[in-house]
Formats: sequence, C-alpha cells, structure tokens
Amino acid sequence: MKYLGSKAKLLGFIDSVVSDCVSTIAKPSNEIVLCDLFSGSGRVASHFKNRFKVVANDLEYYSYATLENLLNNDPSTVYECQPILDYMNHAMDGVEGFIFQNYSEAGGRTFFTNGNAMKIDAGVALVYELYGNGELTDGQFYYCLCSVLEAADRVSNTTGLYSSFLKKFNAASLKPIEFRGFDLKEPVGSNEVYLADANELLQRVSGDVLYLDPPYTSMQYSNAYHVLNTIAQNERPTIHGISGRPEGRNVSAWASRPKVEGEFRRLVETANFEYLVMSYSNESIMPVDLIVDVMSSFGKYERKEMQYKKFKSRTETSNEIYVTEYLHVLHKAS
Repeated sequence: MKYLGSKAKLLGFIDSVVSDCVSTIAKPSNEIVLCDLFSGSGRVASHFKNRFKVVANDLEYYSYATLENLLNNDPSTVYECQPILDYMNHAMDGVEGFIFQNYSEAGGRTFFTNGNAMKIDAGVALVYELYGNGELTDGQFYYCLCSVLEAADRVSNTTGLYSSFLKKFNAASLKPIEFRGFDLKEPVGSNEVYLADANELLQRVSGDVLYLDPPYTSMQYSNAYHVLNTIAQNERPTIHGISGRPEGRNVSAWASRPKVEGEFRRLVETANFEYLVMSYSNESIMPVDLIVDVMSSFGKYERKEMQYKKFKSRTETSNEIYVTEYLHVLHKAS
C-alpha cells in the first residue's frame, strides 16, 4: 500500500533502537510485549511479529483490517484462501456497486477505471457474502478483504492519497486489477489488534516497548484514505464534495496543532511501558524541544536520528528531498 508516513525504509533503524531497548529487559524475546499504537500500514508491527508478542492499534478501519491480516494470520491462511483469489481473478464478473457508481469514470470521480471499480465492488461483496454465510473464518475474511484493498490501491488513479484523483488515467490505473496473496510470518505469540483512540487504549494495555508513530502533519488520515475505508467497510455512506468524502469521518487530535501537545503529555504520563520509542521527523507539528522536555520529565531520554528520502506523491518533482527522522527514546522511571 502506498502510505503516507510508511516506515518501510526505516525498519532497520527502528529495529536497531528497539533491539537496544529489549536487550536490557530480563525476559525471553517471545515474552516481550511490543505495542504499535498508531500502526497504519502495519509495517512495524508485522516486522516484529516473529520476535515479540505484538499489540497493534489504529483509528481507521482499513488499517484495523490490515493489522488483523498481518498479525493474526499465518502461512496456512495463504494456502486456504488461494482458491478464492483465483476465482476473483479468473471467473468473477464485475458488478455496478457503490465504488463504480461514485468513484469511477462512470460515477464522475476517476479514482478507478469502470472495469476495475466493478471488480472492486464484486470482490468486496463476495468476501462479505462468504463471511456472512459462515464460509470464512475471521482470519480468512481479513486476508481476502485485504487482498481487495491492496489490489484497489495498486490501480488507484491518485497521487498516492485519496483526497483527490487525477483527471487522466495514469499507466498503473489502466492495468487490470489483480487480487494477490500475502507473504505472512509465523507469530511467536497471541497478538492483539484494536480499533481505538490511542490514549483511551493505553488505559487498558501495558507491556515492555511502546512504539509510537503518530501523525506528523495536520492531514487527517480519514480524509487521505477515505475510499479505502469505504471499500473495507462495504458501506454506502452519504458522501459529498469533489472527492466524495463520507460524512462522520474520524478526526485525530494528533493532527491538530492546538491539541497535540495535550495528547502527547497525557500519553507519556499514563503509558504503562518500560520503554517508549517515538518516530517523528523534523517537519512535524510538535517541535523537538517540546518532545525532549516532556519525555525527560519521566525518565532517561535520548534521541537517535537518520536522514531519509521524503514521501512524494506521483506528481511531485523528481528531485530528491531528504528529511531527518528522529527516534525519541524514553526509559521510564519505575
């Protein structure tokens, strides 16, 4: 999935810092609990799935479904679900459903070609029908649903976000949609996945390492990925505007300059974890000095940093732009 703030290129950096933290914890690796509180695409949570028990959370349903698939499925699900994906790719007819009617060329919003939109509608309807009939387990449902989500994202006619669409179809969006499987790791523990507000969830969970990757900017992810939420939930919401955004979207205080400091202070104070590791770039809405001040008040603080290439939409300049990624590390005082 093309994802704003994805940590795919930073996994080695994050792994090295987390490994330093857990080296001081007197537990076997498979008994260590790592919580990924703003999990998004699930890259970090999935990376640690075969080493630690993972607790993962996000506020958006498309992310929740992704996390259920990545964390609570294993290679056996790949084998079990392949016949369904084969049917979807080779025998399933498209239908003129909600995505076709509202987010295709026929619907006046060129997020998808007509043909691909019809296959998205048919795919998600099939997955929900099989699940409703008891023909899919929870794990199989999320696996097949996420195959539809990933397939849709690969052929989306966007700059990488769903806050707008391109007027002319690009090369990727003109390709026939293909429903693919996933390469899944074996888990070492019974993982937990939540769909919740971050600070509210911290009242209920605890562990050893709390990894934080909150929104860096004022962009709301419920706007940026609203089409994926609509597909994942198989709903027909009331929509409006040029991009067809649904009513009643989630609004995160972490993407609000006036509110983010209060959310952050509350999180650091209440988190029942030995280590906090927070990803945050030099272009984020909270200044570095504030983060240092807050974290230093609750234990031993240090900061790591790494230069990396900035996320660019498909229409942005080809010039390389680098930003500094910080990992703020707090060893909380007992």
